[in-house]
Amino acid sequence: MAPGTGRAAIVQEYGAPLEIVEYPLPEPEPGALLVAIEATTICGSDVHGWQGAYEGILPVELPLILGHEGAGRVVAIGAGAEVDSVGTSVAVGDRVVWASESCGRCWTCTVAKQPTLCPDRRLGMLTSAARPPHFFGMFAEYSYVFPKAGRLRVPDELPTELAAVATCAGRTVVNALERAGRIDAQDRIVVQGSGPVGLFCVAMAAAHSPRQIIAIGAPDERLEIARRWGATETISIEEHDAPARLEEVMRLTDGHGADVLFEASGGRGAVPEGLNMAARTGRYVLIGATGAGTQEIEPHRIINKGLTVLGTFSGDIDSFHKAMRFMVANPRGVDWGEVIGGRYPLEGLTEALEEMRAMRDIKPVIEPGGVR
Repeated sequence: MAPGTGRAAIVQEYGAPLEIVEYPLPEPEPGALLVAIEATTICGSDVHGWQGAYEGILPVELPLILGHEGAGRVVAIGAGAEVDSVGTSVAVGDRVVWASESCGRCWTCTVAKQPTLCPDRRLGMLTSAARPPHFFGMFAEYSYVFPKAGRLRVPDELPTELAAVATCAGRTVVNALERAGRIDAQDRIVVQGSGPVGLFCVAMAAAHSPRQIIAIGAPDERLEIARRWGATETISIEEHDAPARLEEVMRLTDGHGADVLFEASGGRGAVPEGLNMAARTGRYVLIGATGAGTQEIEPHRIINKGLTVLGTFSGDIDSFHKAMRFMVANPRGVDWGEVIGGRYPLEGLTEALEEMRAMRDIKPVIEPGGVR
């Protein structure tokens, strides 16, 4: 590798093996950081991006450096970037995590106070790597933190790969639970999906001591983790078709249905299924149904039951902070490492994406500096 350069794994063609390229390292502008990536974990969104699922939905231009849940050490600091988003000092060598950059001066950012929905938000993993400073995504040896992007020092108690998990599954679920509203001992909860987001839904909801948490998903190994993380019952999608899953939910809830549901599977057909499972006046929070595709619903299910249906997307830097602090506090003694899968060098990224796509791994870890 030439001096002053860094390697990245880029998508040149959707679905094709990723290519390793070198780009010159940038000097951070005022407010920006340059970070050496220590660990990046793979999300289902990365698999979707690799397969081209966001074409026509979001502005995407190849080549791309995917990866959006990672942590690394600061190697260069732009002027004015010496503190993080909660006022903690940041120095070269510190471990940090960071969010995407929202404009901070549009109606969505300032009036609605939903910066993650900013129409001018810069999503690193969907920003073309063809233009400097190139290192927008996190499947690379380095990543560039935009000047207005939130950033946080990683707590010393949190291993780097778990800090990476906190920046996607963790912060997404923090935001989703806040959107859902109060959860207490009267509530029966259904979580559709047993991937990382579904499992974090179970763990974080369990901290509120609800009456019941039913996790729906597969394979059995993930449902076993869901039970250890707080699910009171589980339903396998491999053993129960949609009508049987509905029947089982109604049986387990004594015919009541779910007071609060989280759709964290992204499965086609999951949303109409969840509407059928909801109790009257229930709340349904949609997290996983991203990307292309449609689902046919019956609006009368929403009207006649008086349901509240909420969409939630990502989470701002406050959610990153709360997720990491929740994982450190760990009120139920969860083994967060249960979601960590195989470790791969940058050259093994295509294989890791395939393992994630095939559901043979929950959270593969990419270590650009070499697998320890």
